Amino acid sequence: SLRENEDDTEMELNVFRHLTDALFQTRQIDEVEPLVLRFREAAKAQSRRKGGNSCYWESKSIYTSARLHEARGKPQDAGREVRALLDVMRENEAIVQKLAVQSASLLQLASQELNVLDPEVGDKELIQAVADELAKLRV
Repeated sequence: SLRENEDDTEMELNVFRHLTDALFQTRQIDEVEPLVLRFREAAKAQSRRKGGNSCYWESKSIYTSARLHEARGKPQDAGREVRALLDVMRENEAIVQKLAVQSASLLQLASQELNVLDPEVGDKELIQAVADELAKLRV
């Protein structure tokens, strides 16, 4: 049934999220890369099926992709992913506001973990864009 397929997709996305987090924590970058790509594809597919309601998964997968780029020493690509993350949040503003706690938590996590968002060495314009988005979520 359709409901079972949706439940399977949610479960698959959760597995990708937890597995990629574990692989990043243990610095198994070669192993995490194909999963990041599959996570991204599954999140995009879910977003297309359910509309903006799944923008959280798409946002989470974009953040995971940014982590991969940083782990590979590609800060410009990580910055591009953070910009894509902000675009998804802006395009789905009403839903993001409903999920304000989760959305803010994701942006705060990105700010803590990504060098491109580190105030000492990061992209100042991007840091400000993330801060602006966080401010909107706290209103």
